[in-house]
Amino acid sequence: MIAIGAVSVLYWALTVVIVLFAALVLWKIFNNKIDLSNLLSESVDGKASLSRFQFLIFTIVIAGLYLTLCLETGSLIDVPNGVLILLGISGGGYVVSKGMTSGSDAKVKKKSGEG
Repeated sequence: MIAIGAVSVLYWALTVVIVLFAALVLWKIFNNKIDLSNLLSESVDGKASLSRFQFLIFTIVIAGLYLTLCLETGSLIDVPNGVLILLGISGGGYVVSKGMTSGSDAKVKKKSGEG
């Protein structure tokens, strides 16, 4: 059985690893090693994608609320199933949108003789 202190150390170790990973990603973004120019747009025409925006905002809101609640309680909390379902619907909407875009791109390339 794991003692209470060991669980606390495990949580802090996990927190440190996540923070270090986030710092690494931010460092790469600031040094232009990770390109965010097409984060919210489709690669074909450069127009903004509502499904990408929705997925990004919903994920940031859920992650922020989860982090806030974990910091307030001092421990990891259970994510309600309803939130997971909504996050899955948002992600599914993005995947369907991406599939529709990829399908139309393939048809355009086939008609123009590129592929």
